[in-house]
Amino acid sequence: MSINRDKFGALLFLCLALIYGFYVDDIPLLFGDEDAPFNARTLPNALAWLLGVVSFIQLILPTNREAGSLEHAFRGLKWKRVVILAALMVFYGLTIRQLGFPISTSLFLMGGFYTLGERRPLVLILTAVGVTLAFWGLLYAMGIYLTPGDFFYYLGWMSNDA
Repeated sequence: MSINRDKFGALLFLCLALIYGFYVDDIPLLFGDEDAPFNARTLPNALAWLLGVVSFIQLILPTNREAGSLEHAFRGLKWKRVVILAALMVFYGLTIRQLGFPISTSLFLMGGFYTLGERRPLVLILTAVGVTLAFWGLLYAMGIYLTPGDFFYYLGWMSNDA
């Protein structure tokens, strides 16, 4: 039995919907929200059901002849870029506490842009730093504080007195 890429994708999304739906009940509710018609679990529950129904329908519908085989779908993809981006994500996760949000995110974005083909250093630096600082400022304006990281404390630019 062979499976084409449409059926494979639908099967993956069905598994995702089942796992996501299983963990929806772990979302904590505020006191008194248990009987409310709309609470913190409403939209995630609806999303899990919608994703599950759509992917199940995709699985039981007749096969699309133009979809091609699963092996053909993965042939010719740039796997080196995928591995590098995954390594960059691991690097980001490991360095965000030490280097802080601004430095770690800027390095991650510069590495990602470089991996995806941008080679101009000025564009890499200005775009990554600009996006990072704009996002950091937006979070600060919303009252969400992200610590700059241990690196700034080690340099003596910030103190731990708070």
